[in-house]
Amino acid sequence: MNLLRSIPYLAMVAAVVSVPALSNADEGVDPQAVWKEIQALQKGPSIMPESKVLQPGSRTVDYYTTDLSNGLASLAIKKAGGIEKVRKYPNGSLLVKENYTKDKKLASITAMLKLQGYDPADRNWVMAAYDPTGKVLAFGKVGSCIACHDMVHKQDLVFAPPPAQLLPVSTWKGFFPKQAISPMYAKLLQEHPKSIVR
Repeated sequence: MNLLRSIPYLAMVAAVVSVPALSNADEGVDPQAVWKEIQALQKGPSIMPESKVLQPGSRTVDYYTTDLSNGLASLAIKKAGGIEKVRKYPNGSLLVKENYTKDKKLASITAMLKLQGYDPADRNWVMAAYDPTGKVLAFGKVGSCIACHDMVHKQDLVFAPPPAQLLPVSTWKGFFPKQAISPMYAKLLQEHPKSIVR
């Protein structure tokens, strides 16, 4: 292969494989290293396929959300033909949800990082939650996150953005008993009953 001709290909591969420092569970995983990768996604055009900027969130504390994905995750979604068709994300995939208040102020950031060998029972996802400054709110094998995301276990625990997939009210109340459902989300549940995950 001619090295000069391979440079565009190598650049494309480098862009897709953007989490090399976070791809081995044997070396552990650092919450701040994940935070740095999240910040890099926030700076680039990293909107997750099928997602929209400031789409409806499910709670009043995350009235709006924006989904981001790194190159590995985006490529998996595109190759499968959509989020609901992905059966396994590649090692190093990073998915991020920015959570905004009703007045569009960033309230928190949640993320899922696929890390080979990290937690095979739960598809090797590292779950994370941060405040807007990067302070860790939850990190690692977060049972409540896994339990909710297990509703879409066939698609490797990744929900499609609303209105494609919606939580049933009973499940929603079970996971968020002390929080109020967003009126926009309640409206989506009425308008898209076939999108409610069963």
